[in-house]
Amino acid sequence: MRVLLTLLIMSVTAVHADDGDQRVNTASTVTSPETATVRQLPNGKARITQLALGKHAFVGQLWLAPGARVPKHKDQSEEYLHILSGHGTIMIDGRRLKLTKGQTVYMPAGAEVSFVNGDEPLIAIQVFAGPESAQKYQKWIRSPAAESHETKSQN
Repeated sequence: MRVLLTLLIMSVTAVHADDGDQRVNTASTVTSPETATVRQLPNGKARITQLALGKHAFVGQLWLAPGARVPKHKDQSEEYLHILSGHGTIMIDGRRLKLTKGQTVYMPAGAEVSFVNGDEPLIAIQVFAGPESAQKYQKWIRSPAAESHETKSQN
């Protein structure tokens, strides 16, 4: 997994998002928790940490609260989830699948997807094979955790 993330981060032309602005950086980048953009749903039940965003891909760490639900939706790009911890049930085009730690799921572009998280927080690495699908996260609010990281790193 570490090799996969390293390759993805090194091969992607980075785009950094600051309060909705996107600045293209053509140099390779390394993202740490202190510098990552973190956004969350207003109800606090989901959070995304942007690890890399490039011209052809998005890589993020997704966190879901126990019992959180992702409603039916369709993304315009392929999506991959690798479950780091937790478990839940995903529906992909009417097919119900249980997901647990260590599993990876592929969702084709345009697939109808929904998810119900289990009884513990879920942490997953999320990859979109095209940055367009990740634009939905721009509507989420900046996480207070991210703001406290930024304050600490500026001091």
